[in-house]
Amino acid sequence: MTEIIKQQEIIKKAQVQLAEVIGKGKIVEEADVSQLPYLKCIIKETLRMHPPVPFLIPRKVEQDIELCDYIIPKGSQILVNAWAIGLDSTSWEDPLVFKPERFWNLDVDMRGHDFELIPFGAG
Repeated sequence: MTEIIKQQEIIKKAQVQLAEVIGKGKIVEEADVSQLPYLKCIIKETLRMHPPVPFLIPRKVEQDIELCDYIIPKGSQILVNAWAIGLDSTSWEDPLVFKPERFWNLDVDMRGHDFELIPFGAG
């Protein structure tokens, strides 16, 4: 909410879309969300910048593996920093700026299929 409050134009765009699709004063139902692409963008951007937990569930390496010129030995515990991934400048332009529009034409799934946005992990 804080990110949206700081940028009134985001609130106005969301309100316009809600009024057009749902109607003024009506309650948004779960089925309506698929018809609200800007709201989906706001949700994705919120989860990118502020994931529910900064570190995902720890994983254990099942075999020795080389990753980015490092050898990770079998049995090592791996912590995935979802917060750092969401703010990585190699994946996101202006990563510290709240811009829901970045998802407008970007087909990124937040259910673990696209590793630049994994607020809930990847399975």
